[in-house]
Amino acid sequence: MPSKLDRFCAAWQRMPAYACPVCGQTMKLSGMSLTCGKGHSFNVNKKGCVNFLTRKSESFYNEELFAARRRVFLSGCYLPVVQAMDDLLSEGTRCILDAGCGEGWYLNEILARHPESCGAGIDLSKDAILQATDQPCDALWTVGDLRRLPFVSGTFDAVLNVLTPAAYHEFARVLSPSGLLIKVYPGREYLRQLREARGLPLYEEGEVAAHLSASAVIERTIHVAACQPVTEALWADAVSMSPINQDLTAQEKEEIARHPAKEITIDLWVTRCRLPEQQRSEQIDQT
Repeated sequence: MPSKLDRFCAAWQRMPAYACPVCGQTMKLSGMSLTCGKGHSFNVNKKGCVNFLTRKSESFYNEELFAARRRVFLSGCYLPVVQAMDDLLSEGTRCILDAGCGEGWYLNEILARHPESCGAGIDLSKDAILQATDQPCDALWTVGDLRRLPFVSGTFDAVLNVLTPAAYHEFARVLSPSGLLIKVYPGREYLRQLREARGLPLYEEGEVAAHLSASAVIERTIHVAACQPVTEALWADAVSMSPINQDLTAQEKEEIARHPAKEITIDLWVTRCRLPEQQRSEQIDQT
């Protein structure tokens, strides 16, 4: 069985796409090091990923949260979202970037459906990327900043941006001229049961939708709406993984977990967009 490092090298052979995050020059892989023409060098971890962050990043997205997310994903609750994303991808999409990939589940699911394609996943969380290397697919797993993507301009045929902030100027830069952005963001009822358990109002979806409309040319949108039954264990994982609960203590999360709902509402908008040509050289706000 190939090691994780072997799988990283296999992904690199199909898509040598890294650009130095310091100077922007194309990088070459030699042994376990990525090096640019100016001598900036980054090691490839034996677990099959590379960390391009030049300073430590603090995040509540930790190993426990991503492990819970993975169990929720494996339950099948989010498979309709993957199907919608797949329906919106163009035929012949070869190179795919998952920007804000977390533990890599979405990218792995897409690549499993398109074995002829190659992929890269990037996330600010080192814990997430270390778990992403456990996914079966060969991919360039990267710890890095979406606001300064360490990839060569024009590399990708599609960028996936699922329930995570966007840097539209960088997405436009790394997309090919005909490349697509697949943006997934919450609808009003998304995870309604969790919000009710917290006494929170329903999700306000208008801000993300308005910013997306102002930043991209929207071609098609699929609305994924379903109530998924959950077990007590799955409810506890949903409580643990949701960003809306990350201000709570462990004890407070446990209290919510002790009162499980019977179902969870998945209410998501999956949108295919193109980024205007002029944005390829402009920086715009994130959403």
